[in-house]
Amino acid sequence: MRSPAILVLLLASPLALGQIYSWRGTDGEVHYADQAPADIANVRKLETDLAPPGEVERARRALTDREAAFNKRQLDAGKAAAKAKKDQADAEERQKNCAQAKSYLRALESGVRITRTGKNGERAFLNDRERDQELRSAQHTADSWCQ
Repeated sequence: MRSPAILVLLLASPLALGQIYSWRGTDGEVHYADQAPADIANVRKLETDLAPPGEVERARRALTDREAAFNKRQLDAGKAAAKAKKDQADAEERQKNCAQAKSYLRALESGVRITRTGKNGERAFLNDRERDQELRSAQHTADSWCQ
C-alpha cells in the first residue's frame, strides 16, 4: 500500500518534470527515484506526460535568470540608496561650509577687527595688507563652497 502512495507523491512533485525510475530492491520493496541507480539491472523508466524533454532545464534556467535579475535590482537599489545618502550628506556639508565662508567674508567686509593667534599663543590683529589677503582668500573660499 505504501508504494502507490509514494508513486503518487513522486508524480505530483517537481520530479515529475524530469524522469522517474522504478526498481525492486533486494528486500523486495519497490523504489522510485529521479535517477536510475547504476548498480541495479532491472530499472524501469516510468513514462510521464507532465513535461516534455528539456522543459526542466529551461524552467531552471528561467528561474536562475529571474533570481539573478532580482539580485541585480536589489544590489542596484542598495547602491542608489547609498549614493543618494552620500550626495545628501555632501550637499549638507557644502551648505554648512558655504554659510561659514559667507559669514567670515561678511565679517572681513564689515571692518570688524579680526585677530589671529600667533606662534606663541598671543592674539594679533590683522593689518590692512593681511586683511586684504584674507579678504581675497575668503572670497575665493566662499565662491568655491557656494557654487
